Amino acid sequence: MNHVEHNDLFPVAQSLRKQGLNYDEIALQLREKGAPENLMQDIIEKLKALRLIQKRNTGFTCCAVGVVLLIAGCLLTLVLFDTGASIKLAMYGLTTLGVIFTFKGLADIMGW
Repeated sequence: MNHVEHNDLFPVAQSLRKQGLNYDEIALQLREKGAPENLMQDIIEKLKALRLIQKRNTGFTCCAVGVVLLIAGCLLTLVLFDTGASIKLAMYGLTTLGVIFTFKGLADIMGW
């Protein structure tokens, strides 16, 4: 019977999370719907795990973008330096953006 209730309550919990409710509010809503405590905790843990997986995927994407910007900035700096053009935008602009994206991605991967 718990399996049937879990299948009924998990989509409800997901929709509540998408509406912006925090985990305590979701637990309160599930309790009002008659969910047992152990089932409610299981649903909350699965929601947290799902959120962490999504955040890690975003983190890997941000890290990839950051690394590409860092490499592009480095290569563009080398090319511009050889031609005698100004390297300020490539060296400081792309490097700064690359570092910001990389650190944001690392923070997401670690779950901060």
